[in-house]
Amino acid sequence: MKLRSVYLENFRSYKKLNIKIKNIKFVVLTGKNGTGKTNLLEAISFLSPGKGFKNCRLDEVINTDSNSNQCSIFFIIEDGNERNEIGIGFVNESKNDGFQGRKVIHLNGKKLKKQSNLPNLVSLIWLTPEMDIFFRTNSLFRRKFIDRCIFNLNPDYLDYLRIYEKNLKERNKILKDLSAKDFFYIKGKNIEKDLWIEKIEEKLVNEGIKIFLERIKFSNDFNSLSNNFKNFPRIKIFLTGKIEKLLSSKNLETVKKIYLQKLLNCRKIDSIKGSISYGPNKSDLKAMFLKKKKLAEKCSTGEQKIILISLIIQFCKLMNNKTNYPILLLDEIVAHLDNKIKLSLFEELKTLKNQVWMSGTDVSLFSHIIKDKEVANLEIEDLLKQ
Repeated sequence: MKLRSVYLENFRSYKKLNIKIKNIKFVVLTGKNGTGKTNLLEAISFLSPGKGFKNCRLDEVINTDSNSNQCSIFFIIEDGNERNEIGIGFVNESKNDGFQGRKVIHLNGKKLKKQSNLPNLVSLIWLTPEMDIFFRTNSLFRRKFIDRCIFNLNPDYLDYLRIYEKNLKERNKILKDLSAKDFFYIKGKNIEKDLWIEKIEEKLVNEGIKIFLERIKFSNDFNSLSNNFKNFPRIKIFLTGKIEKLLSSKNLETVKKIYLQKLLNCRKIDSIKGSISYGPNKSDLKAMFLKKKKLAEKCSTGEQKIILISLIIQFCKLMNNKTNYPILLLDEIVAHLDNKIKLSLFEELKTLKNQVWMSGTDVSLFSHIIKDKEVANLEIEDLLKQ
């Protein structure tokens, strides 16, 4: 799977940009800070469902110097003999509470009804400087990462997450309504809504279990691959959480019953907190540095970055085994890496079947590969002159 053309109009710092790419493996974007390297990679990241790798408000991507309330991105993607044209538009619409961006997607000229269909067409994975705190930040960050990995492997997974979130919001609203007068939920005060919340919780358990099982399957598949990298640490990933612990020791039906009872028992405290105490949103992804028998979160900052790179490469290998080759976006990937690690990184990337987009401030950062016939160096300043 390779990007062959990228066209931007009114996106971030770009009024217009048109790039045509040969059938090559590596695209290296170079230029000074602030020239738009990250903006270009972010535009590509919108080929994945959601708000791109910056997770921004959609109206924020529209070029502020233009008088337009919309921007557009156009891609040509080739996968073997298959060629697809994907257009993505962002419209800034006036709402009662201000302005709100809307994302519209067209595939070969026809409007795509659901973003969840995108992983069937194109897969992406990325690594950005903001992810350097991956093992030290909130667990939500790591859950979003593993969820993105999984729906690249199984696009139906995105529907599991959406159905779960829809029912979770409904449960939270019912609990809020029922606790309005008493400041917390009291069972039996409204029998009709009690019956309704029971049905909602049954749906939460059913969808939640699907999510748990997919996450566990992903971690098992990931760990089953050999990752004897030359200069990268061997790692093992696993999930922590109360439901995961139950699933490791009890049969599925027993876990469902316990899960459902937990939700019932926690209605009072959940009505006070305004959130749910049990579910996929309480899980966390952990990584173990096997050589040192040490959790990634306990490692040095430098080791954590290398472990994260190992995690990304290992995921790509897992995808390659399933004949799926996601486009890899690596923003400022080589910053602060020594020459030995950089060389090892480039060697590992060459073993993958993925197209790789990398950015850096100077072409010398990529001296190990820049003369390779499979590498295209795009100077942002030169592109802007075209």
